[in-house]
Amino acid sequence: MAVNYAVMKTKNPNGVQGTDYFHGRAVKTSDYDFEDLADDVQTSTTVTEADVLGVLRAMKGYIVKALLAGRVVVLNDIGRFQIGLKGKCYPAETMEADGFSPASMITGHRIVFRPEAKLKSAIAGALALKRVSSEALA
Repeated sequence: MAVNYAVMKTKNPNGVQGTDYFHGRAVKTSDYDFEDLADDVQTSTTVTEADVLGVLRAMKGYIVKALLAGRVVVLNDIGRFQIGLKGKCYPAETMEADGFSPASMITGHRIVFRPEAKLKSAIAGALALKRVSSEALA
């Protein structure tokens, strides 16, 4: 199997004015959801699809609970999930102002995923590329 990619035109902020720049962008072929994963696991193990789905759904709930408690969720050989915050910078003297709350400068959040080295090396060792038309992104 190969990862499809398309060549896309992009702006290079450090590039020469008037010069076109391009980069490769991965193009997805389809989604692979809980049901697909459960079906694949059931065909290669003695666990039923319903059991796999139950475990995955429960796991999702526990991951949410752990992230909201400020914990890093470690899935061995897969990676780590944790909450990251987005915010505005402010000078030190702002912190001393009456009524200032640093939380007021936090503008959002994200879930950060950091893959484990074993997962990254498994992908790197098997990665093949196939170029598709840039129109595939439309």
